[in-house]
Amino acid sequence: MSQFSHLFPSRLFSREAGSSTGPNRNRAFLYMSLIVFVLLLTYQLVLSRESFQSSISKWKLGPSATNSNHGVHSTGNSTTSASDRPSGQASQEQPTPSARPRQKELVIAAMSHDNMSWVEENVPDWHANIYRADVAPGKASLTVPVNKGNEAMVFLTHIIDRYDSLPDVSLFLHGGRYQWHNDNPLYAYSSSMTDSVISINHLQLNHVQETGYANLRCTWIIGCPAELEPARYLRDRPQDPEHPTAVEFPDRFMELFPDEDLPDVVGAACCSQFAVSRDRIRSRRKEDYSRARQFLIDTSLDSQTSGRIMEYVWHIMFGKPAQYCPDTRQCYCQTYGYCNMTDEDLRNQWVWRGLKLPDGWPDSEENTKKVQKRRGLPSSTYWMSQ
Repeated sequence: MSQFSHLFPSRLFSREAGSSTGPNRNRAFLYMSLIVFVLLLTYQLVLSRESFQSSISKWKLGPSATNSNHGVHSTGNSTTSASDRPSGQASQEQPTPSARPRQKELVIAAMSHDNMSWVEENVPDWHANIYRADVAPGKASLTVPVNKGNEAMVFLTHIIDRYDSLPDVSLFLHGGRYQWHNDNPLYAYSSSMTDSVISINHLQLNHVQETGYANLRCTWIIGCPAELEPARYLRDRPQDPEHPTAVEFPDRFMELFPDEDLPDVVGAACCSQFAVSRDRIRSRRKEDYSRARQFLIDTSLDSQTSGRIMEYVWHIMFGKPAQYCPDTRQCYCQTYGYCNMTDEDLRNQWVWRGLKLPDGWPDSEENTKKVQKRRGLPSSTYWMSQ
């Protein structure tokens, strides 16, 4: 017991005659018992420390804390859940409202015969929601109640179904990789320049977050500066069989936006391809989108007309003025990062060639010759801001 002698007065451990049965001996025994008890308790706590901490963690974080890495794949210093893995195929896999939102998702209006492999092959970092609009409900992973209103039915259905689990940015597109109206840039210059992949890859997500809504088309042809005159058409009711959208627009606008004034002029770049932030979508009630979809379901208008009506209300629905035609140079810089474009570049970015791509695009011999002839044209990468 010499190792404890410095802790207690020496008289407690005295061997003097007559002291062995006295008070000093009893006190020594008591102190020794306390020391042994403390040592045993300390030893037990050390052995059970891990179990003790685990119990505390469960109490603080709940039962799911011990399974927090289930379905998560390590990527260096960050983690990505299995549900965030991008896919070019239609998917029913949707995040719940309580899950961390994805940063970006594609919403694509396609048909059953469309080959959509270009999505996964070229933009694998985007989660893709590919709707097959002509497939009956229950027969495809993603479809619509009824195939009316062209791409508008798909876009509205997605917003309604995903209203509580939207990503930071949603990019709404048509199904074809090559489109005559893709503004990136003049398709006569290169077989890749009417390519949706360019628009997707060059889209400036920060700009979409800041502005809320960004049309993928910057050129004013078609739709700007004044495509429709709703107030005049409502007042004068002109006969205009060549422009059914203009004729129908006033009444349909008041149906879609019962609490808003009918605008005098509507102007916006065509053609129903745009990016929207989550906050901007939610700035309207879910009921507003449901009302718009019900209009498409119930209307007797053909899909071309009802779809065109929606084409010229998207920007209004997402908080932009009725006449929304941003400066072209500024639009290319902010939307795609093309901030060094010359006047010639702007003129050549998109030129009217009709409402369809040339036959065989982009693989025809004629288009190959055009590419070879214009080989010296700077690429879009040249225009991008450094």
